[in-house]
Amino acid sequence: MKELIEKVKSSIKDIESVDKSTLRVLFHDTLKELKNHHKIDAYIGDFPTFIEPVHLGNNVRIGDDVLLGPNVYIGNNCELGDYVELSNTIVLDNVKLGNNFTLENCIIANDSKLNFDILKEKNCILKGITDIKENIEKLDF
Repeated sequence: MKELIEKVKSSIKDIESVDKSTLRVLFHDTLKELKNHHKIDAYIGDFPTFIEPVHLGNNVRIGDDVLLGPNVYIGNNCELGDYVELSNTIVLDNVKLGNNFTLENCIIANDSKLNFDILKEKNCILKGITDIKENIEKLDF
């Protein structure tokens, strides 16, 4: 699992030069592998819902009424706001998501800080440090 996540990280470092077909295969391989590595440890927030497989890294903070799964990987040192819904999604290390996010079939790049409310996206890579939705680096795949 760790090797697949490292490949995802390296393949999206430069969002402009992503090989979409290779990324699609890597994305699906990573989600398939989750069933062998799902992990739910400590979480924070009221009424979280997990539809396995879900993998939470170390030091993950989860807001209220969050829905994770199926097929969700969340890396280390991540923070999810309230009312976040993630399915078939990979969130890499050191990511912060705002409130009311709905993401399906997405990858969130390392160190992204999306500090705003309300985002609904499918089939894309998201990257950036921003308080404004319009400033996100986004690549559909």
